[in-house]
Amino acid sequence: MIERIKKIRSFMEGNRLDLFLVTKPENIRYLCGFSAGNDARLVITLNEQFILTDSRYIEQAQRECPDWNLKQEHLGRLDSLTSICDKYNRLAVESHSLSYERFQQYASVLKNELVPLANTIEKFRTLKDMQELDLLRTSARIGDSVFAQICLEIQEGVSEKHIANRITFLLKEGGSSKESFDTIAVAGANASLPHGQPGTRLLKSGDMLTMDFGGYYQGYAGDMTRTVMIGEPTPKLRDIYQQVLEAQELGVSLVKAGISCREIDRQVRENLKKYGLDIYFQHSTGHGVGLEVHESPRLSPLSDDVLEEGMVFTIEPGVYIPGWGGIRIEDTIIVKKRGCEIITRSDKGLLIL
Repeated sequence: MIERIKKIRSFMEGNRLDLFLVTKPENIRYLCGFSAGNDARLVITLNEQFILTDSRYIEQAQRECPDWNLKQEHLGRLDSLTSICDKYNRLAVESHSLSYERFQQYASVLKNELVPLANTIEKFRTLKDMQELDLLRTSARIGDSVFAQICLEIQEGVSEKHIANRITFLLKEGGSSKESFDTIAVAGANASLPHGQPGTRLLKSGDMLTMDFGGYYQGYAGDMTRTVMIGEPTPKLRDIYQQVLEAQELGVSLVKAGISCREIDRQVRENLKKYGLDIYFQHSTGHGVGLEVHESPRLSPLSDDVLEEGMVFTIEPGVYIPGWGGIRIEDTIIVKKRGCEIITRSDKGLLIL
């Protein structure tokens, strides 16, 4: 993490900043390793680095961040923060993670010139180092293991909610600390809802079942989606599944350093358009994955991101047809110089259970 702090200090020097106040929990973890960032603040100067947290987390901070200066302070107070900042001028704050009320509190108490910055540390987080990539690979392996196990339990008469609950249990059994997001398990016509809530509907022969899930491992998220069949699929379902898979595999094949995210999204949509399915594709082709399950880069028609080696994101086209159902296939990808590494390795062929 020393290199991460060096990058922040270099940015500070280039922008004439004396201090950087870090308040977003994921950014706190990224810079110092402290896993209780919801109850902490970081203050970084050109020569010093401080963690401010309350008495509940002092021992934890000492264990996780031995190289940081530790100040005990409840987040509702500003005494320690004021004493640290008092002799400096320009203080950068994370405007995207502060409420207006908290910003006003800082402005009324601190003597510094407050410089609002948005997504500065997130830009550094976009390129993962080797340690981060290994953690993301582990998250993906846990997801693959869960998929293999849940497929043994899927059968007629089981509810969507039961499948979702079992996935959550298996993620934690496999080593995840928590879900990356609320697990999606929707079947039949319910699968037309991209973020559908698992309900009491029972699986029956002829259903498609879309499962979107993942878990955090040491702070890093997993994310994958597979759509499986309960019993023999109809010819229409077979065809649409193959067409979505074709678009997904095309997206994966395009990944390499230097290509624009917008271009990948465009070609995936054009591929679905061949089959008249583009009108049923309701979201972006993919999103970054890391300390947050949704972060940069974005693979969408509006994205200005260009892929670089070390970026990690999903490729997940889907079609959602009201009254019929939906199909989504999602992998998590690491960008390489001349291609990519797919870290979600579960079979993408149409699986009939």
